[in-house]
Amino acid sequence: MSKKKLPKSYQKPVDYFSNFTQWPKNWMVIDEDLIIGNNLLMLFTPFIETLINEELAVKTITNHMANLMLLGEEIIKHLNDDDENNRKLIPKKMLLEYIDEECGPLLHHWDPNDPTEEAYLKSFDATCRKLYKFITAVEN
Repeated sequence: MSKKKLPKSYQKPVDYFSNFTQWPKNWMVIDEDLIIGNNLLMLFTPFIETLINEELAVKTITNHMANLMLLGEEIIKHLNDDDENNRKLIPKKMLLEYIDEECGPLLHHWDPNDPTEEAYLKSFDATCRKLYKFITAVEN
């Protein structure tokens, strides 16, 4: 059985999240954050495009994108709370400070001990692992 082609309306990140290009502005706490957020979006975009090209289900891509939105928000929060020195890193190195082959950062508003949130945390970490694998495989 062959895979169904996605409708033409699902070919770009903005087709899944119409506010995709606005994520950096939504994450922003101080003006410097906008540049960092835009750099993160530039790293996220080819990853999302790869997911789209792999013809994953719309729901799967939407879940990964929702997790990326949370990741960007969390990175900006960390930079403003206690990781000021990471602002000096190039975008890829900055991202790799927060994700690795096992997981992403602990989300400040989620409790890992709450069983109802465990599935969300697993999904978030799965996206971070997949992104880590993608980012480290790409030669820049």
